[in-house]
Amino acid sequence: MSTADHPQTDGQTERVNRVLEDTLRSVCAAEPTTWSTLPPQVEFALNNAVHLSTGFTPFYVNGLRHPRTPLTLPPASHLGGGEANAEVSRGLKGLRTSAKRNLLSFIETGEAVRQRVRDAMAAAQDRQKENSDRHGRANTRVFQVGDQVLLNAKNLPIAAVSAVGSTKLRPRFVGPFTVIWVHGHAYALDLPSAMSTHPTFYVGLLKPYHPAAAIDPSGSAPPSIDKGHSPSFPAAPVSQEPGLGRIAERSALRRASRSSKVPTRK
Repeated sequence: MSTADHPQTDGQTERVNRVLEDTLRSVCAAEPTTWSTLPPQVEFALNNAVHLSTGFTPFYVNGLRHPRTPLTLPPASHLGGGEANAEVSRGLKGLRTSAKRNLLSFIETGEAVRQRVRDAMAAAQDRQKENSDRHGRANTRVFQVGDQVLLNAKNLPIAAVSAVGSTKLRPRFVGPFTVIWVHGHAYALDLPSAMSTHPTFYVGLLKPYHPAAAIDPSGSAPPSIDKGHSPSFPAAPVSQEPGLGRIAERSALRRASRSSKVPTRK
């Protein structure tokens, strides 16, 4: 049995769910409340994407073939009636020999792919273990007074981070916030009063904030937020750089600003 705070007990499922959630968060950036209609399409896209560890798509590893998409469907036949029946009869004559030859090829290809996947996954596990041993599980980051950080939103009140429009796909991190006090592994942040939560957090809930010039060219800090007050935020220009995830982040940030909620960032 696994719990929400200890997903390691079912790590494989939790990791897949995290990828699915991150993808939905990017795809549904413009309409977060429509996420429930998109899992089939997102599932197909993920299963048809090359896996970093195996080097193949899940579809190909499972069935040794790629799924048909509208762009790969064969052209429709123009034969009809007796002409079509004659064409089928000619095709059936060499079916047995062809099927036997294709079956042997399928078996050999399957074994070769499985062996290659085993080797690739073993190499990936070695890399992941080396990285884990080097960094460890603990959060060893150290921040100074005045540093800007992002705050993990998992334990925050829903009202404080629901500007994205859907609590299911609310951002994993909010901010940035300025560190105003340090005591060991505890850090006090300069939070807006609208969040109505204690400002001191364990370092494991924080990560460094790296500002993007395209989001805030002036480098100015966001205005403070008070209850009952709706400040105006300047619209951030959208960069022309490719990448749906980056565009989705900026869209969510602008929506959060317009609704006077805490500025968010994944």
